[in-house]
This record gives sequence, structure tokens and C-alpha cells, in this order.
Amino acid sequence: MKRWKKQGISSIFCIQVLALIGILLFSLICCESIFGPSDKEEEPEVVEQESASIIVYNDYGESLDIYMDGNFEFLLGHENEATISDVSHEEHTLEAKIAETNEVVSSTTIDVVSNIDYTWSIDDPPDINVINNYGQTLKISMDGIYQFDLVDEENRWIIDVPFGERFLRAIKASDGSEVASTTINITENKDYSWAIN
Repeated sequence: MKRWKKQGISSIFCIQVLALIGILLFSLICCESIFGPSDKEEEPEVVEQESASIIVYNDYGESLDIYMDGNFEFLLGHENEATISDVSHEEHTLEAKIAETNEVVSSTTIDVVSNIDYTWSIDDPPDINVINNYGQTLKISMDGIYQFDLVDEENRWIIDVPFGERFLRAIKASDGSEVASTTINITENKDYSWAIN
């Protein structure tokens, strides 16, 4: 009799445990936080803006006048950004000019095809990395102006190089004889390099 009572209690206990496990499994299956959202939910609609705009970032190092299609838009300070709003759907030419000299330091073309935010980042002025693989110490000049001495297997930068053709020359420090020269046409805000072998 005692044995049957124990078996009865055990089977009731087993049924309760199984019922509890079933409830837990059902709860986990229905829980979205573990298994993600249910398939019934629709993804939110992407709402297009009313008009296109161009966000301009200035990392050039000084304030610049910003032009779009030849028209002045705004003066943009270094490390600042500003937005050209209500931009029409077509190709637009953007230019950044130094205010005092009206010199163009960067330009780009953006093809506006939808009502979203476009971006243009104006980088710092171009630099030239000069690399000496010649085997001797060299004196480096740009446009006839001495820049620095460069020992063998060393590289140094000529920073903030103006746009246009730049004539670079390397002469031996020991006797002043020319070992190499080159002309680099600086047309973009990017880094250029010259290796002397």
C-alpha cells in the first residue's frame, strides 16, 4: 500500500513537472525578445524627405566660401558643417574657395537623383611624401625653395602644397650635384608621393 502511495505521489509529481516544462516552452516560443519579432509585424515604411539636401563638411584648415553651380551659398568655418537645402534633381558642381584670394581649393560634382541627404567633405590641403632610397643624404627643394635634408631610407612630408605644377629637385648634400627631379601636378586634395631611387 505504501508503495502504491509513493508511486501515486511520484506520478502526480511527474505530471506537474511535465506541465510546468510545457508552460515554460510555450512561453519561450511566444516570447519575441528571445526569438525576434513575429512574422506578422510589418517593417516600418521608409519615409522620403520632402527635398534633397547637401551637407558640406570643412576639414581644410581655414574658412572657405562654398559655391554650388557658380552661386555663393555660405562661408564655412574650419571643422564646421552646413547644409544646402531644397536641391533640385540634377548634377550640381560644388566648389570651395579661399575667401581672400578666390582660389578654388576643392571641387566635386554630385548627381542628385532622390530626396536624401548627400555629403561632401573638404579635406585638408595636399601634401607630398618624399622618400629617399638613393643611398645618400639629399637636399630637397620645391619650386626652387629649399625644404629639408633627407637621409637615406627616410621619408618626410612637404605639407599644405598649393594646387598647380610643383617642381621637386633632389641634390646630394655632399657635393651639390643633382640626382633627381620631377614635376607633380597637384589637382586634388589628396596625398602625393615622390620616391628617389
